[in-house]
Amino acid sequence: MIRGLFAMVMIGSGLLASVASGAPAVTALRAHYRYGQVFLTWREAPVPEGSTFNVYLARTPIIDEASLARSTLVCRWIEPQSAEDWTRDKGNYGKGRVKDKKTGELPPVPAPLGYILEEGGERLDPTTGLHVHTVVEGEQGKAYYAVTCVVNGDEDRAIVPGANTMRVPIEQRRDQIRPIWQGEGKGAEPGAGEGKALLMSLHAKGNRAACKYVVFGDATHCWREGVPFMFDVSVGRDRVTLSPSNTMYVGRSFKRGIAKKEGIRAIWSFWYGCSDSIGEPDKVPVGTATNYSERRLLFEIDWVKRYLGSDRKRTYCSGSSMGGCGTMSFAFRHPEIFAACYAHVPIIAYNEGDASKGRNLGWQDNTFRLTAFCGPLSLVCSEDLPLVDRLDSRYFVRNHTGDLPFLIIAHGRKDMSIPWHNNPGLYRALQERRQGCLVAWNDGIHPEVGKLLPPDFKEWTTAGLMRFALDKSFPAFSNCSRNDNAGEGDSTDGDIEGYINRGLNWEDPAETADRYEVLLTYDLDPAHLPVSVDITPRRCQAFAPAVGATCVAVNSDADGKELQRLRLIADRHGLVTFPAFQLTSPRGNRLVLSK
Repeated sequence: MIRGLFAMVMIGSGLLASVASGAPAVTALRAHYRYGQVFLTWREAPVPEGSTFNVYLARTPIIDEASLARSTLVCRWIEPQSAEDWTRDKGNYGKGRVKDKKTGELPPVPAPLGYILEEGGERLDPTTGLHVHTVVEGEQGKAYYAVTCVVNGDEDRAIVPGANTMRVPIEQRRDQIRPIWQGEGKGAEPGAGEGKALLMSLHAKGNRAACKYVVFGDATHCWREGVPFMFDVSVGRDRVTLSPSNTMYVGRSFKRGIAKKEGIRAIWSFWYGCSDSIGEPDKVPVGTATNYSERRLLFEIDWVKRYLGSDRKRTYCSGSSMGGCGTMSFAFRHPEIFAACYAHVPIIAYNEGDASKGRNLGWQDNTFRLTAFCGPLSLVCSEDLPLVDRLDSRYFVRNHTGDLPFLIIAHGRKDMSIPWHNNPGLYRALQERRQGCLVAWNDGIHPEVGKLLPPDFKEWTTAGLMRFALDKSFPAFSNCSRNDNAGEGDSTDGDIEGYINRGLNWEDPAETADRYEVLLTYDLDPAHLPVSVDITPRRCQAFAPAVGATCVAVNSDADGKELQRLRLIADRHGLVTFPAFQLTSPRGNRLVLSK
């Protein structure tokens, strides 16, 4: 039984009808309204494999095939037993049912569980049907619903009032939809994260445990409306951690790419999305790759901030492997949300590589990770440019004119999962566009890169990441004399291990409309001093020179001695760069810009 806050309408007798004698496959249709969504549940007669269900909406009763024809089809491709929470069985997604390394045996199949539709409520019967329709503009007020069955491509349009259609309308309205707690007890309390930082942690590939929150998405969140997506939230002493799931349900019939294995019902989208035609797999090559996963992430971030009250100025993203890919393709592209990002061994561009140079030199193809679900990367995606360009971080940096999140990134030159040949171009673009970054690479393979990173770099990926805020300026470094050479793409070209901007640090800048001041330090071996580096203030809050304006720039050592004085002109983006700033003392050098 569903209880509590639902406005409930009972439709039908609640008895499972037989398919015999022309009776519909759907009976006991019920509708419940809550927070901008109508939850439809029903019982199902046994139907042939591959059958699906359609949902219709009308303003007047749907009593026969003629009134069904006047109704609006709001969803199709709903699989049988859609009330089952498929995420509770790891065999449904990720790598599927994986053998135990010690015993060599497959884990037992857990008993099916139904979804919970209201916190504290009971789970649905997993053998029944469920669809969640999000009310859109023009649908407010009284509404009737009907559910039909499609078998072997033929829709049974027979209508039986009180069985597969509603006798009594439901009152519905538009509202912000909400996640639903699926765990024991209660979820996080409202306001529990008030003023705390928000860290979004994106997972790598693998069988992630089922999450505690579920959202039945609207039509913008997936290839059809009502497909659930999941996430977890934890509230710590100084932060709220948001842990989304990248699994996207595509149905039992989808057998492409990583969903070829028996029983797989969901894909990894690499935190971008999939084709809008994925419900009909043969149409994927001519469909439109759509950023469904990113829309889900935006929904989750917004809900956490509104519900838990986390600090909107201090939002961060961290991810490794596939999670690093999402950090680059999603978080790094949202400077209005994220103050800083850490991408560990991410793909920064998808392309076919260079077969003549080969995989061992880091020139391998990586398009296969997306084409099965998105179609050819040459197709124009939902953001009106070829998907290959949309997911290319080099292209993005070169064409972005504003401040970007401070980026911390690490790669391995022998990483067979992440083509090395793309990475040096990103490092150059970050430097040329004077964006804030800290870069590391080594000769590690995919799982070893992190182990080879030095402690000072690792500190930046944790506590250092969270020193940034959207309302706090920072100096962006470029052309540092201590930077290493990443080469031109071959894993044998350039420095085998290297860093960009390692050891450079600063105290929080002080700024007014007429003055910008910051103390800069080099924190590694003082024997390396002096160090030369270009300095560009980023994310300025008060100091904003007009395009073409002149300012005086002074470099003073720790004793106040003036070492350099320049007249600088703000470029066409209002940025001012002090070239070849000299760091001469372990105690630091002070940069002052004055209008």
